[in-house]
Amino acid sequence: MQLTRRQTMKRASEFALVRAAGSSRAGRFLILNTAPLPAEQADAAHDAGSRFGIITTRRTGHAYERVRARRRVRELLRKHGEPLANGRYVVVVVRASATKATFAEMEQDFLRLLKRTLNRQAAC
Repeated sequence: MQLTRRQTMKRASEFALVRAAGSSRAGRFLILNTAPLPAEQADAAHDAGSRFGIITTRRTGHAYERVRARRRVRELLRKHGEPLANGRYVVVVVRASATKATFAEMEQDFLRLLKRTLNRQAAC
């Protein structure tokens, strides 16, 4: 899955909507928040897919650590994010512990969160 400009979230209102109305799953290195797209965007979502956002705060570390963490999360979304591309808002929050983690550890954490999120969606 390739992330395009249409699939990335930029507005604070979108991030706030997902954090307030969506469901959240926390792991060791990442927090995965998801919410369905609003009804007015449902038709456009069918064509465009989901909208993705990444949050890295200053608490995460220095600028180069935050950039590296965002790159890793984007790679995880490209590699394993296909099940999330069904018309949802997806926000990944990077925890401070992620700067010390290897890519393999982050990948394992992401896959565990993805599995828990998909199981929750299937149950609803």
